[in-house]
Amino acid sequence: MIENSLNHDTQSRLVTVRWLLLAIETPAVLGSIYVFQVRLPLAPMVLILALHGTLNLFAMLRRRSAPLVEPGEVFAELATDAAAIAGLVYFSGGYANPFISLLLVPLILCAVALPSRPAWAMTAWVGTLYSLLAIYYRPLTLEVGEQEAINLHLAGMWLNFLLTATLVAAFVNRLGRALHQREADLALAREQALRDEQLFALGMQAAAAAHDLATPLSSLRLSLKELERDYAGDDELGPSLSTMAGQAERMKGVLDRLAAAAGAARATGTLNRPLDTWLHEIHDHWGLMRPQVRVRLELSGPQPAPTVREEASLVSVLTTLLNNAADASPNDLTLAADWDERSLKLEVLDRGPGLALAGDKPEGWGVGLMLAQAALERLGGRVELVPRQGGGLVARIALPLSSLGAA
Repeated sequence: MIENSLNHDTQSRLVTVRWLLLAIETPAVLGSIYVFQVRLPLAPMVLILALHGTLNLFAMLRRRSAPLVEPGEVFAELATDAAAIAGLVYFSGGYANPFISLLLVPLILCAVALPSRPAWAMTAWVGTLYSLLAIYYRPLTLEVGEQEAINLHLAGMWLNFLLTATLVAAFVNRLGRALHQREADLALAREQALRDEQLFALGMQAAAAAHDLATPLSSLRLSLKELERDYAGDDELGPSLSTMAGQAERMKGVLDRLAAAAGAARATGTLNRPLDTWLHEIHDHWGLMRPQVRVRLELSGPQPAPTVREEASLVSVLTTLLNNAADASPNDLTLAADWDERSLKLEVLDRGPGLALAGDKPEGWGVGLMLAQAALERLGGRVELVPRQGGGLVARIALPLSSLGAA
């Protein structure tokens, strides 16, 4: 079934090892005939080599046309490899041939790459082939002395051991690295799934809070409007009431974005505007929420600035970063933005206590930083906290302008 299919990397490694196996068989047969002058039936052995190479070529082409291959098909290919090795061994000395241990290579590959049932089936198949070679033993006649024959046999065992060990080590080592990488990817996926579950719970709470706060906030806005009208000429209360009204409007905008993110109907449509204009608006609106904090806005980038879509999640991220920076450094705060044709870079710089140690997370950056990271990952961006030269902290954002619908 599909869930039991081998991944493409494992299949590619299997094909590579099978080509290496064929590369061992061919020189061994031809070298025995033409170098050591061993009388071997050349025609059937060459036929077996040709069939073995053809089947491996078919397997390689099959991988290209069908990325997912069933374990049963891979088992059949490895069983064919074992049969080809047994055929070559049969014509070159039978079970007395030192290269008979090459039968272990398909077994090891099967045990490492396939489930347990095919591995046990391969064990039975290889054992059957070895038994048949012992029963139908065809001794090899060498026109050399007894001691020289023993030396050739021992040299063949040595060479076969080295080749087999090299093949197995190369495959198992690469497969082991692939398995470690897969485990790391699965761990990351589990971590992201857990984080997404936490974010979902926070999102549900935010949606409920937006719903619960909508009515009292509407009453508050109406009351502030009446108070502004009643105390319009009062030099003492008038400015304070105007500030409170502006903050209430800002709160309404936040609740509207929460409602939109929860799937409710938007109070206003999505706006497209120049990037610098939008950043000025974010800066001004945040200033209404924290009127006691002065934040400098520094913009740099080619003009005219690209037109972007108002992205509520980015506004929330910047608000979170600015709030945390203002808590740490209310008297020295900067929002810097730089862009080019493809990317946008934002920095929130403060002169607070910064990071005590490399990799530390400042107090108050727990859930907020997690939410910011998740929101920016959805846009294809990232956020990082780095120490600021001279003291303080830099919250750095980088994301592609295409995620904002830049035009």
